[in-house]
Amino acid sequence: MKILGIDTATMLASIGIIEDGKVLAEMKFDVKITYSEILLNFIDYLLKSLKLKTTDLDGFSISIGPGSFTGLRIGLSTIKGLSFATGKPVVAVPTLDALASLSLFSLYSVVPLIDAKKKQVYSAVYDTKDGVVKRKSPYFVLSLEKLVKNLPDKVLFSGPGVFVFKERLEKIVKRKKVHYLLGENSLPSGVAVAKLGLEKFKKNKIEDLSLLVPLYVRESEAELKFKNE
Repeated sequence: MKILGIDTATMLASIGIIEDGKVLAEMKFDVKITYSEILLNFIDYLLKSLKLKTTDLDGFSISIGPGSFTGLRIGLSTIKGLSFATGKPVVAVPTLDALASLSLFSLYSVVPLIDAKKKQVYSAVYDTKDGVVKRKSPYFVLSLEKLVKNLPDKVLFSGPGVFVFKERLEKIVKRKKVHYLLGENSLPSGVAVAKLGLEKFKKNKIEDLSLLVPLYVRESEAELKFKNE
């Protein structure tokens, strides 16, 4: 199966295309303007570089959140549009699951971090030591201080939030058995989203697009303001 995966949960976007277990192409780019102005152009560029059309794909995999509310909405609407235009199915992959999958075989608990603003992070705790992503906690959003208090003894922090919060975490975390993943495997990956999506396709876990919404974890500012009016 040829799967296109996209991750628009942060301001570093990633698009990846795989065929079964083989990586065909991947692109990452900083979003300096809105996703709505560039996302389709980059998808088109990546497909053309492989001499593919959207109709040549077997399905789409979308990073569903948590993350940037605007990025998630635009990413999801883009994938829905491509699905409606081609008739190809869609699967959804939680953003934190995709980030954790980049640290397979870690002997420590993997804790991917995404900046949630307001001095908070989106996160969850995973076991990946057997080469399989196993989430051991709910998805949550909370302060770094509360996060650290509830973690296992041995931790590998990963994800784009590590680049933002490493200095603060080092001041908070007193345990020695803590590591920080700062390389490529902490960046959002469209390929990781596509690979986890492929596993869902194999299990026929296809999304109903009429019911598919982003995984926000917390309410958006617009919703909070609406409820307070």
